[in-house]
Amino acid sequence: MAYASIKVTDIVERSVHHRWSVPEFQRGFVWKPTQVRDLVDSLWRGYPVGTLLVWDSELPVATRNVPDGEIPSQWVVDGQQRTTALCILTGRKPYWWNSKEGWETVLRRFDIRFDVHAKTEPYFLVASAAHRKVKTHRYIPISELLSLDTAKSDQQQKLMNLAKQVKLDGLCDGMDAMEVYTRLDRLRKIRDAEVVIVTVTNELEDVVEIFARLNSKGTRVREADIYLGIVAARSPGWVREHFLPFMSDLDEAGFNVSPSLVFRSLSAVGQGKVNFKAVDDSFWNADRLSPAWKRTKAAWGLLTKHMKEFGLSGNALLPADNVLVSSVAILDKFPSAHFGQVFYWLLQALRFGRYSGASNTALDEDLKEIGNASFPQNALSGMLSRLRYVPPLESKDFLRDYSESRFGRLVLYLLAYNNQAQDWDQTSLRIGFEGQDLVAGFEPQYHHIFPRKFLAGKVPPENIEALANIAVVGPRIKRSSSSNTSLD
Repeated sequence: MAYASIKVTDIVERSVHHRWSVPEFQRGFVWKPTQVRDLVDSLWRGYPVGTLLVWDSELPVATRNVPDGEIPSQWVVDGQQRTTALCILTGRKPYWWNSKEGWETVLRRFDIRFDVHAKTEPYFLVASAAHRKVKTHRYIPISELLSLDTAKSDQQQKLMNLAKQVKLDGLCDGMDAMEVYTRLDRLRKIRDAEVVIVTVTNELEDVVEIFARLNSKGTRVREADIYLGIVAARSPGWVREHFLPFMSDLDEAGFNVSPSLVFRSLSAVGQGKVNFKAVDDSFWNADRLSPAWKRTKAAWGLLTKHMKEFGLSGNALLPADNVLVSSVAILDKFPSAHFGQVFYWLLQALRFGRYSGASNTALDEDLKEIGNASFPQNALSGMLSRLRYVPPLESKDFLRDYSESRFGRLVLYLLAYNNQAQDWDQTSLRIGFEGQDLVAGFEPQYHHIFPRKFLAGKVPPENIEALANIAVVGPRIKRSSSSNTSLD
């Protein structure tokens, strides 16, 4: 392990010219404009912005884009978001950028500006249309100052010309042109700010452990992401050509689930385990991975089909997505299982918070029941027995606070769907539908039947928020402005 410092300008150069690579399994750029704004503000103040972790790997690394002539050996493990943000701030596209959103559109959305006239915070802002219409040089695009690639003397002259223009615009009262120049030059020198970089050259197994212990902003790196990295190294192209396209297919079907969840379903099908450290190391090789992946996709196809038949065209209403892993596993082993029975178990598992605690432990217990069963009924009976107590739903269950009961909201929707309830609007569409088709990823609204103001003082306060006083409506329903009616 080696520690060193690297200038911001060198980070950008390595990213743009493909000297650094980003593995294909990593998520894309997800930072918000305000996060990019805060990054440049921290650099301007001389605050630390965290350490970049790079793996210097002897193994080939499958990058997110189609490879060019470069074959980089350095893999950005932790710091992709910050590195990409620095590229955006300088107006230069990193090699690995492959978002559907065009680069020029990105630069406009992340148009961070420096308020040269500001005497107090905030000094940096995300430009709006109003800021762009200002005719003076008050709001200066950060990229104009950080992208000065000319000789130092020319840079100084450009900054001095800009400082003079700022004063001609009547800005920065109490400051002369040289003081304005100093302020602008301080911002330009962000290019030379140094960031700590840690480079590891360990063997793959050691790097896995490093990844597992790595913390980023207090969030433990997901173990599934670690093993996706191993697959990407051993089977170059698999993640990009097979895994990520299937993730897109699931998303279009309404199942906006995490890559780690789908990857866990793969190990559940192929190995009957979701604890990756217990999985045979050779399982991650292409010859064993491919047939397991084929089975996993088929089971997911069955699951999404059956869920839609029961009114769920996605995972948006599920209190816990982990229930899908066991569902995929049981449909892989028993593809002809009566899904009504599977769905009954699924609802009971969600009702009693089966996966609210140590989810991996619960999943491994479920997978053991599935693996040992000869018939789906045996597996489901064993899985239900782990819930310990399965009383039927009673009327009192609908007196719970709807805002605290995701399962209660799910049941309300299923009841409305099963009874073919219609939205209370002019279209009279069946809830969850557009025309004859169930909407993928449908997310209903929940509104009070009798409004709070109408019931205030007439019933106990806790009953006002009860599930029994909540109606399920489509996301486009209009709410009445009257205090005596909650719905049109």
